[in-house]
Amino acid sequence: MEIAKAFSKKVKLLILDEPTSSLNDEDAKMLLDLLIDFKKKGLTSIIITHKLNEIIYCADKATIIRDGSTIETLVKGVDEFSEDRIIKGMVGRPMEDRYPKRESHIQPEISLEVKNWTVHHPLYPERIVDDNISFKVHKGEVVGFSGLQGAGRTELAMSIFGHSYGSKITGELYLNGKKVHLKNTEEAIHHGLAYVTEDRKTNGLILGETIRFNTTLARLDKVCHSGIIDRDKEVKEADDMKTEMGTKTPTIEQHIGNLSGGNQQKALLGKWMFTEPDVLILDEPTRGIDVSAKYDIYCLINDMVSRGKSVVMISSELPELLGMCDRIYVMNEGRLLAEVNAADATQESIMGYIIRDTVRDTAKA
Repeated sequence: MEIAKAFSKKVKLLILDEPTSSLNDEDAKMLLDLLIDFKKKGLTSIIITHKLNEIIYCADKATIIRDGSTIETLVKGVDEFSEDRIIKGMVGRPMEDRYPKRESHIQPEISLEVKNWTVHHPLYPERIVDDNISFKVHKGEVVGFSGLQGAGRTELAMSIFGHSYGSKITGELYLNGKKVHLKNTEEAIHHGLAYVTEDRKTNGLILGETIRFNTTLARLDKVCHSGIIDRDKEVKEADDMKTEMGTKTPTIEQHIGNLSGGNQQKALLGKWMFTEPDVLILDEPTRGIDVSAKYDIYCLINDMVSRGKSVVMISSELPELLGMCDRIYVMNEGRLLAEVNAADATQESIMGYIIRDTVRDTAKA
C-alpha cells in the first residue's frame, strides 16, 4: 500500500527502510521482485536492511555504514558481492561463524511443559488461534518455533505468559514440574517466566525513558524498600545489567530512543534478564539489528542455557533457528505440525512440513 501511494506521486527515487521486517519469506520475495521490476522501468530504489540475502538478491551496489560512517561501497560484478564479504565490512573483520558454538547443557529436568493448549481470539472468541498445542522444554535447552506469519507462535507465547493474549485459554501449564495457573503477567514473572516481545519499540520499551528506568521496570520490587525506590540500588543494578548485556552507551541515563536497534534490543533483553527468569521466551530476538549485535545476543543466549536456564526462540529466520536451537517445533495456522532435532533438520525439510500442510488445507477447501 505504501509503495502504491508513492507511485501515485510519480516518484523517481524510492527509499525503503526495513521493508520486509514484518513479512514472511514469500511476501518479502514478491516485494524484492517488484523492486527489480521497478529498476527495469527506470525507477531507483534504496533499500535499508539488515537481511543480507535481500541485498545479494536485488541490489546492484551495497554501501556499508558502521558507527555513523560510510565504510565502503561494493559493486555487483566488480567487487566480491557475498554475505560474508558484507559482514566483513560491517564488523571490521572476517566472521567465520555467524552462530557461536556451545556445548550441550541439556538436563533431564523439564522447565516448561504445555499440554493441550488452546487459545481463542480475543475479539472473535469462536476463532481458535492455537489448537491443542503440546510441547516441552528442558533445562539448559534452546527450543525454536518455526512458521509463517499467522502461524500462531506469538499468540501462543503471549497466552502462556500470564494469559496476556486470548479470550479463552484451556490446557495445562507446568513450570519446573509443578502445575501452575498464571492469571496475569505479574504471576508469570514471579514464577520465573519472561517474554521478550517481537516489537521492542511499541510493546517492549519506553523510548522516552532512560536505560535505568527501563531495566528495572518489570521487577521494581527488587530495587524498592518499603514501597519506595532505592535510587542507589536501582543505578547499580541497571549499570551492572548494561555491562552484562554489552549495551554500548556511556551512561544508563541515556534515553532508550536514542540508541541503535541493536542496543535497544540488548536493553530489552536486560530488562527481562533482570527478572531472573528460569524460562526466557524470545520473539524475533534479532529483528532489525546488525550482524554484530545478533552475534552478541546469540552469545547471551548461550550463556543463559549454560547456567541451566531455558530459552524458547520464535524466529522467522530459519538459518537462525537451525544455528541456535537444539530442537525446533514447526507450526502452521495454529497447529503444531512437527518436532525436529535442529542438527538433523534443513530449511527445506522444515518448509516441507508447512507446504504440505498448506496444500492439504487447500485441497479440503
